[in-house]
Amino acid sequence: MDMTGWISGQVFFQTVDQTEVEQINAFLTSRGILSQVLTQSEHMMLDPADPSVGVTSERFSIAIQLGGFPQVIGPVLNELLQRAHGAGWAIEDGQQPSGG
Repeated sequence: MDMTGWISGQVFFQTVDQTEVEQINAFLTSRGILSQVLTQSEHMMLDPADPSVGVTSERFSIAIQLGGFPQVIGPVLNELLQRAHGAGWAIEDGQQPSGG
């Protein structure tokens, strides 16, 4: 069966780990996939009488815009899903991040 047409959409990866953000960005750069990192920072006060006592947390979303023919996008999307669900973001031997 052949699939024709054009597929486009966005994929978002979310994490609270700064190191993982760096690994994902290095992986995407090595593949020539453009992305944008969105950061949300929250501060929760534990004691309203003492504003210096609190907890700050950051969450990261990596936004990826994909577009192309199904035969091209399918393998890319499949690899991204596998890596996000346990395969990790390590760059294989022989691949180097571009621009560095």
